[in-house]
Amino acid sequence: MRLLHLALILSCAAACTARPPSPAETASPLARAALVEWQAWGGITVTGWPAARPADIAATAERYARLIAYWNAVPEGGWVVDRLQTVRAGIAATASGRDDGAAAGSATEDIGLYSHPAWSAAFISAVARFAGIPEGDLPSTSRHASYIDAMLEHALADPGGAPFRPYAPEERAPAPGDLLCADRSATLLAHWSARLAEIGEPRPMHCDVVVRSGPGIIEAVGGNVEDLVALRRLPADAGGRILPAPPGEAAFILILAAQPRPAS
Repeated sequence: MRLLHLALILSCAAACTARPPSPAETASPLARAALVEWQAWGGITVTGWPAARPADIAATAERYARLIAYWNAVPEGGWVVDRLQTVRAGIAATASGRDDGAAAGSATEDIGLYSHPAWSAAFISAVARFAGIPEGDLPSTSRHASYIDAMLEHALADPGGAPFRPYAPEERAPAPGDLLCADRSATLLAHWSARLAEIGEPRPMHCDVVVRSGPGIIEAVGGNVEDLVALRRLPADAGGRILPAPPGEAAFILILAAQPRPAS
């Protein structure tokens, strides 16, 4: 099974020789906003499920500032910002007595020092606000499960008018602007609909913003991917549907498909 997934990843890499899309090349506001953030973090791209972190993991001043902005986008982010600023100040104070260049914001400081608590949901919340998506369509929160629950409830209450509709990965090929979501828990949901029986309960999940898709390939931008904002290149089938994750990796269970907004 591992060999099969390795072959799929290699075929994906071979299919991905073209550059990722630029913000100007996608019609989705959410995908555009995610790509702007990805470019600001250095345009780091990973294929599949890498065994090692990228080489560029520096906690530059710009990356740190953008991370603070993501936390400021969620209601519960204030205490996290205070914590990260304390960590930053401590690093700067420690570095002031050293001569190895390991000051806060230097090339030797690891951005992973700021990865706790996890900020991938804060990233999604922030890019939704940057994209002009209303809070009622994709609420700001530090937990993926919380905005997923709200979006599922919206879709059930208003099937024809919900801004995002849920699909199982085998049912639909994701498109730019969709959210591709995985279950990171020890006991996986058999289907996204099983979440309806536990709405409001904690469940570790992760979603990325799809920015490009097609036969054999899905590209999605996420936060806190290897401690960075990174574009992931994932294998898909000939119809553009995401293939299952390898054993031991978070399982894809849900696509929240963005619906066209009515003309004003």
